[in-house]
Amino acid sequence: MKKIHIYPLILMTLIIVSVLSSCSSGDEEDIYILRDTVVLNVDTLIREQRNVQKVNLTFVIQLAAFREQTYADAFVASAKEKLNSIPDVRKSGSIFLVTVGKFNDAGSAQDYLNFVKSKGYSNAFVKSLD
Repeated sequence: MKKIHIYPLILMTLIIVSVLSSCSSGDEEDIYILRDTVVLNVDTLIREQRNVQKVNLTFVIQLAAFREQTYADAFVASAKEKLNSIPDVRKSGSIFLVTVGKFNDAGSAQDYLNFVKSKGYSNAFVKSLD
């Protein structure tokens, strides 16, 4: 008699799981939010660029982060030669961030990121400034 009550419960559970799993769409973008940083998948189209421009964000390319300024300064000297541009060192808390470029839209920043990566900075990423 108890088996009769278990089967409808199992059936309902399977139906609910099936319905919930079919609710997700295949149009999801790969966007990862890390604190104040937005990292977009390179293959992802920036469809909401108009909205980004309306809030007047400024974007930079972050090349590296260091705990000591001497390491950041040494990195800047090396990056200056490779990129033909002078990177900036910004202090965020106790960390020294090495960034390059200043862009008003995410598309331009993404284009420059591709150039930066081609110069050997494979861990570089686009970051918005507050």
